[in-house]
Amino acid sequence: MLSHRVAMPADAQAIAELVSAHDAAHHAVSDGFSEQDVLDWWRRIDEGDAVVVTDERGRLVGTGAVRRRGDKHLADNFTHPDCRARGVGSYLLDWSEGRAAQAGSAALRVAVAAPDTAAKALLEARGFGYIRSFYRMAIDLEEPPPSPSWPEGFTVATMQPGEQRVVHEVVSDAFLDHWDYQARPFEEWSRSADIEPPLCFLVRDEEGAVVAVEWCSEERFGSAWVDVLGVRRAWRRLGLGEALLQLAFGELYERGRRRIGLGVDASNPTGATRLYERVGMSVAAQEDVYEKPLQPVSE
Repeated sequence: MLSHRVAMPADAQAIAELVSAHDAAHHAVSDGFSEQDVLDWWRRIDEGDAVVVTDERGRLVGTGAVRRRGDKHLADNFTHPDCRARGVGSYLLDWSEGRAAQAGSAALRVAVAAPDTAAKALLEARGFGYIRSFYRMAIDLEEPPPSPSWPEGFTVATMQPGEQRVVHEVVSDAFLDHWDYQARPFEEWSRSADIEPPLCFLVRDEEGAVVAVEWCSEERFGSAWVDVLGVRRAWRRLGLGEALLQLAFGELYERGRRRIGLGVDASNPTGATRLYERVGMSVAAQEDVYEKPLQPVSE
């Protein structure tokens, strides 16, 4: 018999190992979740919205979390690969749907590993429909990357104290035409934007206006990570995105990082996937997103 309880900080390491095993089984990637990755994940959700699932012997067999995004909820559920076909996925889906419905959510979205046909069959049987795919892309640097080539008239510098609001403004503007993007007030955004100033780069034009930003993490998901790269629409196709990527690669290489990853919408309207391929990145994993409308629970 399965049961669940609210996840606690003491569970983070065990959950990191479970998620890493899940990814290795479905994506065939060597990247792994760390205890810190799990704690960062939970920091972006409300209290009580992350659980661990145990079996009748008290063994950890699954974990899940839901987080609000506008009028919808997103679910991230993981079953240990040694415990497949034992109802863990169904149990987590029941919990996710119930939690989102109780919160008055209009719909629940669930991301699953593209090769996980059993999870997809479960979702489709429960009324979910496919809506989108996302890639995890990566590059392995065997030697120092090329130096960035900046278009004439542009300069770049790391984020300085007091510039976080500028970063928020540029990101909000740069992502307006991305699928289902929902800008958040600065106060809400700043609580989850984990920015390391030495790895946050602001590009300015000749008049000093910030037109592009990028920030990275030295360690995330088993590699270095490009968290956000955004160029305002009027300054796209000038080479700023490629220059920012090469700048990040060089900085992270100097810090001893050899594998660098990022996440991207597979149907990104700005051509981001082509840009990432041009600088040597390739698809390491794919997740498919399914959605189901919900009926809110009556008071």
